[in-house]
This record gives sequence, C-alpha cells and structure tokens, in this order.
Amino acid sequence: MAETTFDLSDPGAVRALFDGITSPDELRDILDAPGADDAAIDEFIGIVGTEQFLDRVFDLMCAHFAGERAGGESGVVQWNVKARGDKHPYHLEVRDGTAVRHTGPAASPRVTLTVTAPDLLRVCAGKLAGVQAVMTGKMKLSGDMMWGAKLPGWFNI
Repeated sequence: MAETTFDLSDPGAVRALFDGITSPDELRDILDAPGADDAAIDEFIGIVGTEQFLDRVFDLMCAHFAGERAGGESGVVQWNVKARGDKHPYHLEVRDGTAVRHTGPAASPRVTLTVTAPDLLRVCAGKLAGVQAVMTGKMKLSGDMMWGAKLPGWFNI
C-alpha cells in the first residue's frame, strides 16, 4: 500500500483524500502521514469543513458499531469535540444493538466525553485507546464511568 500524504496547500487534494475516508484504516493512514500533527489535522479539518468532517467521523462510528457486543445496553453518549477553536456537540444514541448519530447536545446523556478533534480521530482510528485517553487527560469523561469504560469494546476499529 502506498504511503498516504497530503498537501495542505492543495485544497482539492485534501478534499479528495477526505472523500476516500470510509473506514478506521483510512483514518489511520491519514494520522500516519508525514507531518500529521495536531496543527496539520486542524488545518485539514478547516479545509474540508468542521461539520462535514465530524459528520463523517460520527457516521463511521455508527457504521462500525458492533451492537452484538453491547448486549442489551442502552444510553446516550454526548461528545463535545473541540475543533478550530469551537466546541462541537454530537451524541450517539445506543439502543437495540444500534448506534445513531445526532448533532447537537443530548437532553440527558449517560456519559459525556470532551476531546479535541485530533484525539477523537486517534481514538476512532485505534491509534489512542479510549481508556488511555481518559487516564492521560486527553479525553474528559463525566457521568456513568462504568458504562463509559465499556464503550470502546462496542466498535470495530
């Protein structure tokens, strides 16, 4: 497989790379690209559009949700994603073996996670374990910590 590279001075190439993201593997390839630090990821997101980028990430989460691993668990996970100087709330509703994405804050989340966009990508790509992110302060967790600790096992990464 060829090494993924991106030239931030070429918005068309950045958008084409974004259009090809359909799996955690492709997110991982972007994160492994030379120079893909937080600033470059932030600029990448700015070129694509923050909402469009986050919509794709949360859609991928839902597509890679392994409902059979969640058993009969249900609840809402609120994500407060810090990107490009703003907080972007999303939430996933987990119920009946499915995960459904919603934009905006949840009325009554069971767990709330606060994370930067680059670290969210690292978690979704399997480059940063969710528990490690919480333990190192890269992700803040509030609410039902026991339920929150189960979440990473419910996704195919």
